[in-house]
Amino acid sequence: MRLGLYILASIVLMTAIGAYIYSINPNDFSYNLGGVDIVMPIAVWVILPMFILMVASLFHMMFYGAKNFFKFKKWEKDSDTLNNALYWSILNEPKPHKFNLEKLRETASILKISNIKVNGTVDGISDKLQSALNIITEIDKGECIDFKEKKLLNILSPSNPLVIKNQINCLYKDKKFAEEVLDNKEKYSKSVFEKALKIFAKTQDFPKAKKYSKVFTRESFMRLINRVNRDNDLGLTTTILDEFIQDLHSELKCSDFLLIANITKKQLSPDENLNLFKKYQSEYTKAETAYLYLLFEYEMIDKAGEYLDEHDADEFMRFRALYDLKKTHTKYKIKDLINIKHICNDS
Repeated sequence: MRLGLYILASIVLMTAIGAYIYSINPNDFSYNLGGVDIVMPIAVWVILPMFILMVASLFHMMFYGAKNFFKFKKWEKDSDTLNNALYWSILNEPKPHKFNLEKLRETASILKISNIKVNGTVDGISDKLQSALNIITEIDKGECIDFKEKKLLNILSPSNPLVIKNQINCLYKDKKFAEEVLDNKEKYSKSVFEKALKIFAKTQDFPKAKKYSKVFTRESFMRLINRVNRDNDLGLTTTILDEFIQDLHSELKCSDFLLIANITKKQLSPDENLNLFKKYQSEYTKAETAYLYLLFEYEMIDKAGEYLDEHDADEFMRFRALYDLKKTHTKYKIKDLINIKHICNDS
């Protein structure tokens, strides 16, 4: 019951009873309290206990009303806290939250270390939780979410699975984003960087890739150079190739140098290609096989023999066999006798 209505009803009741009694007996009644005579109409003496009861009831209701009010405020505050805790757990970014009510604290505190995965749609939830579910839905669809617009840019951690998945979506949606990742490698997770490098190597040319030669990996470089063909050299020059080889030589295998030689022979003249790989073989042991391969490919058998003589007899056994055969049967080509894929023993 509302206090105002209770007070009004109490006053009406006391007035009605007092008036009725006064109409029956309007005389006074005297009561001695501590030597003091208190004289009041009998009607007042009758309604006095009612008045005292009303005042006591008011204090009682106000006390428990205030108590319930503050308890409700705690529930209301904890409800908002729970809503926030669920929001961050849905976004895979659980955070510690303080709950006032012990019962809620015993159960909801687990959300500070929990990620929530929602399957399907949910109705009747708060706008904040719905916004989190909308973000996840869009990311799952392959959309690129602008976390800055959602005011989450500097809040979600780089290792958050949603952030990583969203960044990968952005790589497919915006090719320029791959360069943003390569320019700021330290800001992105390893998986996002590797994906950006893969996409960059599949879509860009060598003049653009030159800027990132120091962050290229063997796999991404080989993916890029494998796109070179007679119709499109992707801007590959010996200067650019030298930069990549210098940065990646420790990762490159014998088969990689061989593949590079097979590609550059379609872009360079025999003299240019031989001079290039003569330099490589003197600097990098794993390039020796590629140089020897080119000597046989260009039918420079005498030079190939001289090169073999400069090495131990147990090295380049397949080429030695080919050399012996070529001395007597000049019609054979290297591709007739040796599969380029099996020349190297990278293991």
